[in-house]
Amino acid sequence: MNSSTVAQPEIHTSGDSAREWLEARLNQPMTPGAVVVAAPSTAFQAPGGGEVQLVQTSKHLEEIGWSIRPFVPWIDSLRQAKLLHIYGMSAEGLGLARCARTLGIPVILSPICWFEPGALARLADHPWHSMKALAAWSARSACPRLPGWRRSLLHACDVVLPNSEAEAHQLVRLFGLNRTKIRVVPNGVKPRSTPTNTIEPRLLETDFVLYAGRIEPRKNVLGLVQATQMAGLPLAVIGDPVPGHEGYAKACRETAGNNATWFPRMAHNDPRLSAAFAQARVFALPSWFETPGLAALEAGLAGTPLVITPLGCTREYFSDLVEYAHPARPRQIAASLQKAWEQGRQPDLARWIGSRYLWAQVARKTAEVYHELEH
Repeated sequence: MNSSTVAQPEIHTSGDSAREWLEARLNQPMTPGAVVVAAPSTAFQAPGGGEVQLVQTSKHLEEIGWSIRPFVPWIDSLRQAKLLHIYGMSAEGLGLARCARTLGIPVILSPICWFEPGALARLADHPWHSMKALAAWSARSACPRLPGWRRSLLHACDVVLPNSEAEAHQLVRLFGLNRTKIRVVPNGVKPRSTPTNTIEPRLLETDFVLYAGRIEPRKNVLGLVQATQMAGLPLAVIGDPVPGHEGYAKACRETAGNNATWFPRMAHNDPRLSAAFAQARVFALPSWFETPGLAALEAGLAGTPLVITPLGCTREYFSDLVEYAHPARPRQIAASLQKAWEQGRQPDLARWIGSRYLWAQVARKTAEVYHELEH
């Protein structure tokens, strides 16, 4: 679910379990009355947090009795659907939403988006593109009635499920979305199944700062590399380059030298990944924005101190229980890393996340919306 302005929560899975879930359901015909879930056609080519949200929410909805069908436009008919739930903002989603509305099928949208002007300016591949993106953002901010496919998609849906109140506020301010259409449903995390003091084997034999996610400019991995060097702290990175950003990944490795250890992307059920979240002395995610960062939720659930960007909806999720560092300020990131390094485990953070953001809770909130649209 990729766009320069749409949030791409970090990818830290190989997509294997997601594909298994998808294949198991697609090997059977569509059940009349199912909830149809849809994503951009390229979504699972490079699965990230949006895809994790789709699959995990769907799995937990099935556990409480809902029939879920991943949409295949070549063989499925929306006429058989009870509801259509679109994940991610895309132009093709607009066509699907309009088709469903024509058939009288209620439409739900989980936009999974964030619009950050600083990121637009910093991450454009050419100064002209930066100016163009900032001009478009400024125009929409000043006049939310401006036409565009994102606005049309939001207004074509019966209910919109942003991941935070902050995201909801943006949708109202930038696109004139009616607040009565909004139901905030947070992002989620799987509960830990293994006590943190028994996880083996260790990812590294020494203490380390951990980053798990996409290797791309938006995640500010290079800034993190530089900050860990300033702080004199070892870094472990789990993840692969996003296609097209191989040069950026190479620059990160060359800058890090011997200060970082690199691991390929791991499946979400890989015990090494769960171990890494619990074993890390600090988990760092100083991105250009997050909504709120699924890997950060997982690390925080393990009681690991977090250093995270203040841009996006992170403060809404993590309150004052983590350290915040602006992505444009490497020295601030370094100071936050050093502070978190000395803090030790964070049981209050783990309890906070576990009481609010488990996938089962996310599914129940989503089911409430489904029930609302059934009547």
